[in-house]
Amino acid sequence: MEGLKSEILRNKKLLGKHNKSYANPVYLEGFEPENYIIIDIRHPYDYAQGHICGALNIIDLDKIAKVAQDNVNKKILLHCYSGHTASIYGSELVFVGLENIYYLDENILDFDEHGIKLESE
Repeated sequence: MEGLKSEILRNKKLLGKHNKSYANPVYLEGFEPENYIIIDIRHPYDYAQGHICGALNIIDLDKIAKVAQDNVNKKILLHCYSGHTASIYGSELVFVGLENIYYLDENILDFDEHGIKLESE
């Protein structure tokens, strides 16, 4: 793992406008949720109050890695409140060799103005 992480740090550029990560940033402009398996990494209480339709609520990094490994041909999109924690989780998943990792580099407070509706439980 350290060899792969060192190689990524040497050869891959940090990405993102708001929160830097080695994962691929996604922005609300032109966002199409159906193109991703969306993983909401917020606390379950906050997820229950409102989340992107169809999003999974997983906060454990190992479980997220398992979803990504089981779906290598699909884009895995992480999102949190502001993109900060998602960017960190994204980098950690890239460091273990996952290439299908994306993160929403936006604030959840901006979802409504971009037409992203949240559903609650």
